[in-house]
Formats: sequence, C-alpha cells, structure tokens
Amino acid sequence: MQRKIALVLLVTAILVGLLFVGSFAFIIFQYVRRSGSFVTPPGYTPEKTRFPTLVEDKGAGVVETTSHEAGVTDTISQTEIYRKIIYEAYLSLEVENVEAKIKEAESVALKYGGYVGNMQLSKNYGRVVLRIPTEHFYEALNDLRTLGNLKSENIKAIDVTEEYIDLVARLNNSKAVEARLLALLEKAKTVEDILKVEGQLRIVREEIERLTAKLRYLENRIEYSTITVEFTGPKEKPEIEWPTFEFLQAVADGLSAMYGMIYVMIILLFALMPLIIIGAIAYAIYKLYKRYRSK
Repeated sequence: MQRKIALVLLVTAILVGLLFVGSFAFIIFQYVRRSGSFVTPPGYTPEKTRFPTLVEDKGAGVVETTSHEAGVTDTISQTEIYRKIIYEAYLSLEVENVEAKIKEAESVALKYGGYVGNMQLSKNYGRVVLRIPTEHFYEALNDLRTLGNLKSENIKAIDVTEEYIDLVARLNNSKAVEARLLALLEKAKTVEDILKVEGQLRIVREEIERLTAKLRYLENRIEYSTITVEFTGPKEKPEIEWPTFEFLQAVADGLSAMYGMIYVMIILLFALMPLIIIGAIAYAIYKLYKRYRSK
C-alpha cells in the first residue's frame, strides 16, 4: 500500500515539474523575442520604357486661320493641313562632372530659342527637361549627344492631327452657337427669355474657354519638343571599413552578458522551486518507506 502511495506521489511530482519547466521555457522565449529586431529590405528602381524610332513628318498643305486670341487657331478654311506631330526624346549620358554638363545642356536649349522645363541635381546624378522649338529638334539632339558617353537613347513622335482637328471643329461649333445665342439675346423681350438665353450662353462660353485652353496646350507641345536628358557621374569605388576593437566596450558587453545569465538563473531557480520542494517531499517519503521496510 505504501509503495503505491509513493509511486503516485512520484508521478505527481514529475507532472508538476514538467508544467513548471514549460512555463519557464515560455518566459525565456518571450524575453528573447522582446530583445529581437527586424530589418526592412531596401526598395528598387523601375527601369525606363524604350520609345519607338522617330519618323520625320513630311506632310504637305497650307493652313489658313483666323484668331481672336493670340496663339490659338480658331478656324480651318481648307481640308489639307500639315500633320501635327509632338516630338519627345530621352537621352542617358555618363559624364565626369554632372553639374557642369547640366549647365551645358541649358546652354543648348538657349542656343535654339528653347528653355528649361525642369531640372534635378544631386551628388552623382542630374536630370534636365528641355523644351526646344520643333524646327531645331534634331540639331539640339545632336548637340546633346556630344555632352558625354551615350548609354541609351529613346525617341518618339506622337501624331495628334486627328485630335487637333477635332478640337478646332468643336471650338468653331461652340463659337457658332455663341453667335446665334447673342442674336437671340438681342431679340429677347421678356426677362424670362433673357435669363434662359444668358444661362445657355454661360454654358457655351465655359465650353469655349475649356476647348481654347486645351488647344493652346496642344499647340505648345507641337511647337516645342521635349528632350529629357539624364546625366550619371562615374561610379564611386566602395571604401573598405576595417574592424575596430574597443576594450571598454568589450568589458561592458561582457558584464551585460554576465548580468543576463544571472537574471536567467534567478528566473530558473524560482521557476523550479515548486519542483524542488515536491522532489524533496517525494525523497523523504521514499526514505521513510525504505527505513520502515528495513525494520
């Protein structure tokens, strides 16, 4: 009977010990997890899109226009017109001095009556957007190629003739409607009729302003080609970082590790305390049972 009691107590002590050991392992895991860190991976730079090869415009014809506002074409009096082409180019050059080459690119734009639309400059990289009169597009492009070692070149031509004619036709129609509304306004006699005509007139004039602005923007892109030039400086050689040794820092790290071990040992001692007590009780019962059997 006493042997069965001792066996039950021993099994109970083992189960309780396993429970406390699991709890201790969970505490250590949480401690290590809180002291960890995560590193965010760096991003990437997307590649440039290549442009199709440029085909020069050889269109023929004459455009006769009348203009109520400077820079905006209002009417087309004959069917044959020049093709409306927007030219764009992208150059990538490797140079020794990025800042100096950007200034030379600006000089090229001024040489042909153009201007700088946008400019970015950093330590070893530069980007400049030039607006060049279309008749000097190829000349400016040839001058820019000589500023450095050409790495890549993309050129494209966008035919906007259909869009241009559509805008002009819609603008002419809107102005014709405006003229008819003005004639109706002169004939209107009642206040209600005047208000109705003026309401319609306001809508038509807003449409005229919108089409005029869109047409002016399109004509500016046709008149001035866009050339984007990216300058890249020579690649810098990576510097070798030699390891350094600091005695005081090593001592501090060693003491920190020692304190950490002491901390863990204290946690382990208190975590195993119930198991030690139960084991002592089981051992005492076992000794009493053995002494009783010997008698």
